[in-house]
Amino acid sequence: MKTCRHLLSATILAAAVLVGGAAPAIAQQADASAEQALPTVVIHAGKLLATPGKPPLEKQTILVRGNRIVEIRPGFVDPTTIGGDARLVDLSDKFVLPGMMDVHMHLSGLQDMDLTMQSVTIPDTEVVLHSARQMRRMLERGFTTVRDVGNNGNGFSLRRAIDKGQIPGPRLYLSGDIIARTSGHGADPVVLPEVAHAIHQGENGCDGVESCRRRVRMEVGYGADLIKIVTSGGARDDTGEADSPAQFTAEELDAIFEAARQLKRPVAAHAHSIAGINEALKRGAHTIEHGAYYDKESVRLFKEKGAILVPTASVADYGMRMMQSFRNRMTPEDWKRAMQTSEWMRGTPGRAWRDGIKLATGTDMGVSARETSLLELKLFVASGVPTNETIKAATMNGAEAIGVQDKLGQIRPDFLADIIAVSGDPIADIDALEKVRFVMKDGVVYRAEPSQIASLKDLFFPAKDGELAE
Repeated sequence: MKTCRHLLSATILAAAVLVGGAAPAIAQQADASAEQALPTVVIHAGKLLATPGKPPLEKQTILVRGNRIVEIRPGFVDPTTIGGDARLVDLSDKFVLPGMMDVHMHLSGLQDMDLTMQSVTIPDTEVVLHSARQMRRMLERGFTTVRDVGNNGNGFSLRRAIDKGQIPGPRLYLSGDIIARTSGHGADPVVLPEVAHAIHQGENGCDGVESCRRRVRMEVGYGADLIKIVTSGGARDDTGEADSPAQFTAEELDAIFEAARQLKRPVAAHAHSIAGINEALKRGAHTIEHGAYYDKESVRLFKEKGAILVPTASVADYGMRMMQSFRNRMTPEDWKRAMQTSEWMRGTPGRAWRDGIKLATGTDMGVSARETSLLELKLFVASGVPTNETIKAATMNGAEAIGVQDKLGQIRPDFLADIIAVSGDPIADIDALEKVRFVMKDGVVYRAEPSQIASLKDLFFPAKDGELAE
């Protein structure tokens, strides 16, 4: 079933872009000819946040050759002193920072509609085309990297198309399908049992050591960059409460983590309950997704293991608004629990930051939810995370969550040229991140102001017209 979905998604996306080709097992290998094809770019930055978490620098020049940053110099360097092919990008009145990251998305989710209806009425082909459009929007809003932590296979064809330059979009790091126990969160049917049986929904769970080990190997074989597991129920389920047990046996968890280590893949664990969080951390989970009910032992383990929490406050905020539409279908007790849980999750970033847990930003949203990636940053700030630490969570810490901190998340020599610029100062006001005026990913320009378009035309992504995003 899953292999067929992979082939179908790949076919429709290839038809949309009129080309095809094979994707690398690990995404984002830049084309070897990029450095020769692109001229030297000289960027004048009015303010430069080269290392998030540290104070910005005034009046700096960034030199980019090909897809990499080669040098940062103080002051505004005359492009004519660099070389005859040098192109000036004048951001002298802008705040320049690394491209942002959303490290918890679901590319197979159309979150603007009820998941139950999507599962039986929306074909994968339509979802992947919708995803392609939304990826362009995200990129033009300054999100140059996305980590998907659970999709039905369409992410692989989308990643291939982006990597080959067929469509614009962020660089994608993918987990493939979620690994959960049978009937566990992520593997439970979301339709009536008789319908689920007819369409084989809920049959992707794993049970027992060999079954779970095989699922890890399968996802890596499909092209997964990481492994996503589920160690507790959802936030609004009775299996996702603070005292709920972990959703795998100890032996199953050991097998999953052993297989992931053998294949050199990090593990991201969905966990709300204390046991779900701590059992994953003890075994070396790279990130904990949600982590609503972490305790003092969790804090110790986060610090000891160097793990990162992705609190996903925006999905809780979205859930509070979405549930208003079907409140009449919930018991008073369920409604109260859902509201309390959502409010608690919205405050998780601030609590975790005060407890010294390293944070990264991720939304847990589908591809049709507009502007939620930036909403996550706003909710970080609203919960008490300082703006400079929030930006660090969306850049440096995001890169560490993915495992690419040696080439992304900062503006420094030999890092990939993922550079954005905004009007205003986001450290003074996080809302300035809504005013993205320039986007470069991998040395290619995807967004610039109209006055700069003519001089940068050959630096733009080939499929773009150079206009600002809507």
